[in-house]
Amino acid sequence: MTDVMGAAGLQRGLLSDQIYAMIKAMIKDSTLGPGEQLVESQLARQLEVSQAPVRDALKRLAHEGLVSHVRHQGNFVASYSAEEAAQAKVARVELEALAGRLTCGRLDAERRGALEQFIEGMHTAAENSDLARFRELDFAFHRAVIEASGNAYLPKMWDLLEPSLRSMHVLGDPTFTGDWHEVADWHRGLLDVLEGDAPDAAADLFRAHAAGTLLD
Repeated sequence: MTDVMGAAGLQRGLLSDQIYAMIKAMIKDSTLGPGEQLVESQLARQLEVSQAPVRDALKRLAHEGLVSHVRHQGNFVASYSAEEAAQAKVARVELEALAGRLTCGRLDAERRGALEQFIEGMHTAAENSDLARFRELDFAFHRAVIEASGNAYLPKMWDLLEPSLRSMHVLGDPTFTGDWHEVADWHRGLLDVLEGDAPDAAADLFRAHAAGTLLD
C-alpha cells in the first residue's frame, strides 16, 4: 500500500471522519489506485491512531462503493470490470445532462467566476502540456456544475462515479491526440449554455459532451 500518510494532517475531532476524507481524496486523485490493498493496521500505524477509526472509515467507504471488502482478504480500492466501466460512462452521461438542466439559469457570480478560472487554467495547462493539471481542472469544472445544480444528491452520485472515471481516463484522456485548447473551449460552450434560459439545450449539450459526441 502507498505510504503517503502521516499523523500531522489529523486534527482533534472525530478521527474516523478525517481518515475517511483523507482516504477518499487519495482514491479520487489516484494516489491509491484500483485494486490497491488498504491494510487497517498499517493505516492506523501510519496515522498514529487506533484501528477503530480506520475501520469505521473503511466501512463507510465500502458502503459508498469506493472500497471493496473481500472476506478473509481485507479491504481494497474498488476496481472496475469492462461492463462496470461501460455502465459508469452511461451513468455519467445522464448525470451530467441532469446537472446541466438543473444548473441552467441559476449560476451566481461566484460560481461563474470559479468556472471561468477553471477554463482559463485549462488553457494554461494546455500551453504547458501539463495533462495532469488539465485533468484536475476538468474534474473540478464538472464537479462545480454538479454542486451548482442545487440537488444535494447529485454530488454524492458524482463521488461514486469519479474514481471509475479517473481509472478509465474518461476526463483528460492521455491518448487524446487533438488540441487541448479545443477541449478547454468546449467547457466555454458549456458555461455559455448554463448562463442562458434553455434547460433542454443545456441538458443536450452536457449529454453530448459527456458522451464524447461534440465532434460527431
